[in-house]
Amino acid sequence: MSIMNSSSVRLVVAILVAIVVGTLGGYGLTQAGVVSLAEDTQRASITAQRSDAVAAGVPSPSTPTTVAPSTVPSPETPTPADPADVPAAGSGDFTTVPGPSDRVGSSGRLVRYRVVVEAEAPIEPATFATAVERTLADPRGWTANGQWSFQRVDAGQAALTVHLATPQTTDTICGRYGLRTGGEVSCRGGPNVVINLKRWMLGVPWYADSLVDYRHMLVNHEIGHFLGHGHDYCPGPGQLAPVMQTQTIALKGCVRNPWPFPTE
Repeated sequence: MSIMNSSSVRLVVAILVAIVVGTLGGYGLTQAGVVSLAEDTQRASITAQRSDAVAAGVPSPSTPTTVAPSTVPSPETPTPADPADVPAAGSGDFTTVPGPSDRVGSSGRLVRYRVVVEAEAPIEPATFATAVERTLADPRGWTANGQWSFQRVDAGQAALTVHLATPQTTDTICGRYGLRTGGEVSCRGGPNVVINLKRWMLGVPWYADSLVDYRHMLVNHEIGHFLGHGHDYCPGPGQLAPVMQTQTIALKGCVRNPWPFPTE
């Protein structure tokens, strides 16, 4: 068994403290009632959150038989940042990334979305937008079952806004929906997906060697909530974690997995 380093211990302790005080609303813990990470209460979370689906009859993710390469250019491979480089708070002012993207997904309901980045985030807005686009364009993503397609827009009607926000601003936005993120995690509230800058830049220890995969998981998990999916649970030791499992908190014996429709 490997020994966690000090940063890993601090992250786990921070998350566990947040759970105890009921602050992880974005992961199923709200003021109305704390949902533990035990398997039985994760099952209850699935039922509760699926009632908030944007469309009836949203199917569960499954494994497709074939994949095709993504058409979105790959960004540079990211590495975890120094925690000191992550601003704890920002102004709450956001920049909308300009220019529409191509539609990804050839069928299904079209979700138009905006990407906005808080002014104090040390991430180029266009770089973040490209990362989100690449996640949504991947054939292992939410377009795989033909139910959904996506297009980024910068004006007009957008059903969804994807934010990259400092921890304090994340807490503020998520708190408007009764969700407690404790400065540590991300959330989806109504038409807003809020990606916590701290997690985007630092990841978590069990994804330490692949921050890009962790970022794929973050985007897919929170957009999965927008599409009507609740939290899932580890099906068994050594099996792939469902993307709707709270992988930021723990893998619970599963193998990490950033995709709704993974391939072997």
